[in-house]
Amino acid sequence: MFDWKNKKSRFHFWGMVISLAILLIVFYATDGWTGDKEFSEYTRYDWSIAILPLSIMAVSGISTLVFSLIIIIPIIRIYPALMNYVINKKFSDIDPGTEFFVFDHNELKRACCRTEKQNGIWISIKEYSLKTKSWTIIEEGRHIEKKDDLICTLQEEYKYDKVKFYSRKNFHSN
Repeated sequence: MFDWKNKKSRFHFWGMVISLAILLIVFYATDGWTGDKEFSEYTRYDWSIAILPLSIMAVSGISTLVFSLIIIIPIIRIYPALMNYVINKKFSDIDPGTEFFVFDHNELKRACCRTEKQNGIWISIKEYSLKTKSWTIIEEGRHIEKKDDLICTLQEEYKYDKVKFYSRKNFHSN
């Protein structure tokens, strides 16, 4: 999956952009060099001049294609698992008594939460794996005093970028 924070993903993206830019620059810069000649009218001298831009265009076209495929193929492979998650698994395997959920920005990490009078908020942290297509328990049964502490804990300890709250009444279970 494409992740802008990943150094490898950024390298593939910029490689694709630079290769495409080189391809377009060479194509449009050399467009007027030979005039309106047909290929059959090219002389040996014309071909000796044209071979360098054609070589550059071929190499940059191939590298653009390779970088694009490196980015696109994992997205295509993971798409069915992602759709299965959104349709069937997002609200599956829920702890009994859950009152609300807290998801991270891509909604693959989930905290099932319920309020307890004596201990504050009880949470169970789970992460969904698109490869195994199942929820993995990260931490079970932790108590946090306030909702503001919950947000800080999830962001600092469990690497939630953003938090999204869902009430129990706003979801369906399968």
